[in-house]
Amino acid sequence: MNFKYADEASFYKILSSDSEDNLTLPPAFAEKYLEKDNNKRGTVVLKTKSAVEWSVKYFKIKDEYYFMDGWVKFMKDNRLQMGDLLVFSLLSPPPNSIFQVVFYAPNGCVKHQICSSDVPYKEQRSKKGSLESAKSFKSDKPFYSVTMKLSYLGEWGLYVPIRFLKRYLLSNDEMSVNCVLEVSDGRKWGPIKCRDYKTCGKLYGPNWKKFREDNQLGVGDVCVLELMNEMKKVLKVTIFGGC
Repeated sequence: MNFKYADEASFYKILSSDSEDNLTLPPAFAEKYLEKDNNKRGTVVLKTKSAVEWSVKYFKIKDEYYFMDGWVKFMKDNRLQMGDLLVFSLLSPPPNSIFQVVFYAPNGCVKHQICSSDVPYKEQRSKKGSLESAKSFKSDKPFYSVTMKLSYLGEWGLYVPIRFLKRYLLSNDEMSVNCVLEVSDGRKWGPIKCRDYKTCGKLYGPNWKKFREDNQLGVGDVCVLELMNEMKKVLKVTIFGGC
């Protein structure tokens, strides 16, 4: 089999909420290029054009192949979001499989790919703390924390616990309210619509999208939302870089 041209062995996937913990591979591709001697697991390398590499394990469960261990880290490091389209091109065959991955945003444009110059950014984020720091967060004001999932980075918006929503944000029979998000340096984003969906609330809309883009939120980051002004519905967001 000739692997000189990656286009001969490639596939694409559009990220959805089903991709948060693992990525399902096209059966025809997996059977042709990954299934060898009835292997049910293996390791591949995912690399971008900037030459940064991630090791990801794949598993066969029943009749499906999945990228699993290492997949979440790959998504987080590359700040992938729901609706992004990923093109995987196989550069070398098993047992040392290497894929080159190119990302496209929902608008059809190629997305920025992580490179070595991004490392200081990650180190800067880590100074704010980790998941353990988020768990130890304390305040005299009402607050809640949420770990970023792929779905929260898409059109569905950010999760709000129903008890927090009804006690501090909504009045009487209101179903929605406009909120403002701020960060420690004083920057603000709003209005951001917050709506009651019976089992939980969601912060969503174009200003939520701008907030997550301006603050470069990614899968695994932890956000602590602290109610600073109940009348004006101002929530201060402290961001802890995920591990």
